Amino acid sequence: MESKSLFRILFVFTLITPGLSSCSLLQRDPRSGYSNVGDYTQPGYEQLLVERAQHKTDLVYEELGWSPTKALTPEEAKTLEHRLRLKRLESTLATNREKRQYYQYKGGMVNDEERIYFLQLPTFEARERWAANRSLQTDNNGYSEIMAQIIEKNDIALGMTQKAVIESWGDPDAVEVAGNAVYGNERWRYSKYVPSNEGYQKVDRFLYFEAGRLIGWQTN
Repeated sequence: MESKSLFRILFVFTLITPGLSSCSLLQRDPRSGYSNVGDYTQPGYEQLLVERAQHKTDLVYEELGWSPTKALTPEEAKTLEHRLRLKRLESTLATNREKRQYYQYKGGMVNDEERIYFLQLPTFEARERWAANRSLQTDNNGYSEIMAQIIEKNDIALGMTQKAVIESWGDPDAVEVAGNAVYGNERWRYSKYVPSNEGYQKVDRFLYFEAGRLIGWQTN
C-alpha cells in the first residue's frame, strides 16, 4: 500500500517539476494576500510540493472513479498522465479572456488529448480558429461583468461558485467535505510561503463553501 502511494507521488511530482523553474504555482491578486513573493527556497516548500502533487493525484483518481489503492494498467497510467498534464496547462491560463475561451469550449472537446492540444496552441486567435474548424459550440459560463473582473484579477469574493474559484485560484491543495458531497459543503485549503523576520513561513488560507458557493475564508 505504502509503495503504491509513493509511486503515485513520484509519478505526479515528475510531471509537474519541469514547470516549476519558470513560474510560481500560485498567481494571486495582492488584495487576496496571495500575490507572488520572493524565491521559494525554504526546506518546507519541497514538502508542500509533494503534498500538492499527492492531492492533485487523489483528485484525478476521484474524477476518474478509481479507488485510491488501484493498481493502474499501462492504458490507465496514460490516462492519469494526460489528466495531470491537462490540469497543469489549465493552471497556466493567464487572463480572464483566455480562461473564458477555454472553459466555453472545454465541454465540447471529446477527450483530454483534444483539450491539451487546444491549450498548447500558441495564441488566442489560433485556438479560436481551431474551435471554429471543429464547429465547437460554446458553453457560456454566465459570469457577471463584476465577477469576470474578479476572476481576471485572480481574486475571490463571497458568493463565488467553486468553479469560479478554481478559474481564479486554480485547484485547491486540499478539500474536506462536510456530510454528503452532493450538497457542496466543503472546506478548501490553499497554501503558500511568505517572507517573515524568521525567513519564509507557510500560510494556509481556508475557503468555506455551502451549497457550492463561497461563504467565507480565513488565514492561518
